[in-house]
Amino acid sequence: MSTPAPPSPIPEIDLRRHDTEIVVAVFRTIFLLVILAFSQFLQAPGGGGFLLQAAVIAAALYNLCLFIMHVRGYAFPRLIIVLVDVVFISLWVFFCKWPAASSFFTLYFAVVIVAGLWYGMGGAFVTAVFASILYVWAVWVSRPVLGPPAGVTVAIQVTFLIATAGVLSIAIHAQDRERQALAASRAVLQRYRERIRVAQFVDDLVRPKRLPAAPGLDLGFQYRPAAMAFSGDYYDLIPLGGRRWGLCIADLSGHFSQHIGYLSTFKTALRLTARREQSPARVLTEINREVAAAFADNVELETFISMAYIVVDLDEATFTYANAGHEPPVMAPAEGGEPLALAQAGIVLGVGPEARYPEQTLPLHTGDTLVLFSDGMTEVADREGRLLGREDFLALVHERLQAPTAEEIAARIFDDVNRYGREGQHRDDMTLLIARITATDLGQSSQFVPT
Repeated sequence: MSTPAPPSPIPEIDLRRHDTEIVVAVFRTIFLLVILAFSQFLQAPGGGGFLLQAAVIAAALYNLCLFIMHVRGYAFPRLIIVLVDVVFISLWVFFCKWPAASSFFTLYFAVVIVAGLWYGMGGAFVTAVFASILYVWAVWVSRPVLGPPAGVTVAIQVTFLIATAGVLSIAIHAQDRERQALAASRAVLQRYRERIRVAQFVDDLVRPKRLPAAPGLDLGFQYRPAAMAFSGDYYDLIPLGGRRWGLCIADLSGHFSQHIGYLSTFKTALRLTARREQSPARVLTEINREVAAAFADNVELETFISMAYIVVDLDEATFTYANAGHEPPVMAPAEGGEPLALAQAGIVLGVGPEARYPEQTLPLHTGDTLVLFSDGMTEVADREGRLLGREDFLALVHERLQAPTAEEIAARIFDDVNRYGREGQHRDDMTLLIARITATDLGQSSQFVPT
């Protein structure tokens, strides 16, 4: 039995981290180094070189202070960072004067992009407008008389800056929607992962992964759920004392969460009742009464259970079966011939507390084979949507009974069914249980009178 893996530890999040501020500080540092490395940036016409140097030095000190605060985790206001960056760029434009000032204009684009990342659509537009106003002011004040070429250039630059803010805003809006959709899908995925983890844990607890050894019986089974983690099918082999065994296959029809909540209760009730009652009919009658009571107590439990139950008695050389609305099991005689459908049945469990179930007792011989299966084996569909059907399934059973072991019989039948539905859809859980009688010291069947 496997146990669920412990949940992954939640990583600690440092809310003081401001990685984008550090990136901006690094970019600002690189630009200042470029300015200091190339003297033509500092030798502005009109006597602005010294003032430009002073502005660059002030920006460097400001950048150093920001960098230290960011590294130490101090949350410096982003709004001030944006405003100060725009002001510094505008001062460089003012001191550098036109036309050399146009070299600094591209820096506004970087600030607009950063503002858009931090504040979204509104931040990008407001920053672009604010930067455009300061740029026009700086150019105009530094050179009051601008000829037509300079005015056109400034107008084009401002237009591109505003257009960039618009494109950036559209991209940010689209990214926000994608991020929200991704967050919602991740939340849904996480919920389903948790449900699957719980379902797998419950499934490991209640559904046997291997059948116990049963002297005198050769057993084989195959099982595949339609969903990734949980199935409504249930199968079991119940030791009843001596050389008596209870073979059970059931199908819980209903919602995923209802299966989880009821399957363990159903398993416990079935095993206790089967060990107390010798008759399969009485077992189904009592289980039905308990199931109906559980459904009555919980009106939200909208489900029912079909179940086939066979008691194999090797000492008496008989088997007795009862059926509650499940696919009729099959008995394949040792001497060959067509498999016999065990057709006596009552209604599914849980419909009414007073339901009664017929049973039938038949002789057993060494080599006889009992086949129990869920409706998912017969309802598998091919590419055109044609169901395999009960008759074709029984034909597959008849063909594969010559395999040497029950496990091989089950595996070959399962492969045939899966091959039929390879390009179709598996709409239901698939379960197959094979029990071949291997005991050679059975009771005298000639003394048995069928009921």
